[in-house]
Amino acid sequence: MQEENLRNKKLLGKHNKSYANPVYLDGFNPEEYIVIDIRHPYDFKEGHLQGSINITDLRTIATIAQNNKDKKVLLQCYSGHTASVYGSELVNAGFDNIYYLDENIADFEDHGILLQS
Repeated sequence: MQEENLRNKKLLGKHNKSYANPVYLDGFNPEEYIVIDIRHPYDFKEGHLQGSINITDLRTIATIAQNNKDKKVLLQCYSGHTASVYGSELVNAGFDNIYYLDENIADFEDHGILLQS
């Protein structure tokens, strides 16, 4: 059954392909999501999106998604690659509230998005 569901899904994203829903910096509003920064904790401390939480464990992220089915869970990393991979894993596990930021963190400032430390 899961194999059949995967065949019905499409890979999405401009930069990094995923079964999760891509989000782009144009018009991005982090307040619409539970933002999970999956980068290394040191880099998170150096700068992160306001309101984001730093979690790198996929099982913990799955628990958050499970406990917040009515909310959008957004994964964010350095370039969108790891977030796209984690996103696909979570969608394949049955979560439909998973999004990923398909953008490079180096481009945040150009879009008026400032990181806080």
